[in-house]
Amino acid sequence: MNINYSDKDSISIIHISGRIDGNNSSAVEEELNSVLETGKKMILIDLSGVDYISSSGLRVFLTTLKKIKSFNGKMKLSGLKPFVMSVFTISGFTNLFEIYENCDTAYQSFSE
Repeated sequence: MNINYSDKDSISIIHISGRIDGNNSSAVEEELNSVLETGKKMILIDLSGVDYISSSGLRVFLTTLKKIKSFNGKMKLSGLKPFVMSVFTISGFTNLFEIYENCDTAYQSFSE
């Protein structure tokens, strides 16, 4: 798994690639927490490089979403591959998260 982070205007963009499972979900959580600790309130997570996500990965995203909402921030997801999207759909997470087809569309949605 690989995690890259960048800022564009006031939005933090986190690109994740590989698998998000029980073996590495804590690394994803640590990275997301470190972004939140900088005071960032607008986060875009690009999952176009993620081939697999487990329930522990879902938990990390749900926990992060709750933290961001607690200080009136926004978190958006983009680029979910079919398998990852099906996991989000089956778990009911598509009702909780703003999910976009690609990173550009998700980025533009912050200004709407």
